[in-house]
Amino acid sequence: MDDFKCEVLIIGSGPAGLSAGIYCARANRDVIILEGKEKSSLLRAKEIQNWPGENEIKGKHLLEKFRIHTESYSENIRIINDDVISLMLGMGVNRTSTRTANITSDVVIIASGRGTRKEIIKGEDTLIGFGVSYSALSDGPSYKDKVVYLYGKDEKMLEDALALQQMGCIVRIITDVGEDELPEMIYQVKDVGIKIIEKMEVIEAIPDSEGLIEKILCKPTKRENNETEEIKEFELSCLFILSHISSNSIFKKAGVELDDMGNIKTDEDQKTNINGVYAAGDCTGGIFQVVFATSEGARAGISACKYLRQLKKD
Repeated sequence: MDDFKCEVLIIGSGPAGLSAGIYCARANRDVIILEGKEKSSLLRAKEIQNWPGENEIKGKHLLEKFRIHTESYSENIRIINDDVISLMLGMGVNRTSTRTANITSDVVIIASGRGTRKEIIKGEDTLIGFGVSYSALSDGPSYKDKVVYLYGKDEKMLEDALALQQMGCIVRIITDVGEDELPEMIYQVKDVGIKIIEKMEVIEAIPDSEGLIEKILCKPTKRENNETEEIKEFELSCLFILSHISSNSIFKKAGVELDDMGNIKTDEDQKTNINGVYAAGDCTGGIFQVVFATSEGARAGISACKYLRQLKKD
């Protein structure tokens, strides 16, 4: 096992983590960035059309630019390819263990993203970026005047349905619960004419000959005793899967406070409930946009450096 020491340990090498690293390096802090085997979700983004200064850019190319910028601070930043397996936080010096190393740091910035998603619909993985999306705000404008379905049952799903209609999409909602079990915002959704298909479970996404999503197969979630399980088909241009995925259990075990959805709770400075521990990007929930992730990463980096100045002074 290797032993490393640094002032700032950043867990994650997506937009939030790299942005935090740049700000800490520019403040002349000693930084380690842990890049786990689960790569940034930005790599799966087919096209980014809302990054300022770029009319259109592939997600992987934008991430490459972030990475090159970060690596230009090689005197201050080390990038280690390894996964966190345990943490001891808030004990004066933070201790993080990976499969090959033990790392001690004054500060930890968690920027681990949304984590690994298990396929909940057959065909989901192969159609990510080709008609399966997890972000209505990012991908919605590409489907103007086209039929899109949202699959979920929480308030965020309903908010995204309204946003997609505002973008000009032909919006449908499919949910595995009854209308009466959805949040109160359902009345706003119905008032604007969005069709709701209730008590249906999406079981498969099927591509066309060009590899783009063509239709979804669904089955009822609740049946009467004598009712047969009828499979229904719906044609569409995009399926937005809006179910929450918590990837923060390892941080919860280390004492980091999570909200009801499993997201890391932070204040306006990206500080968690533990002194010297910050979080930024998708792991904190909120709006899953690259520009927000980089902004939160920058704020976490600035806050971490401020904390270090006070720590060293004391």
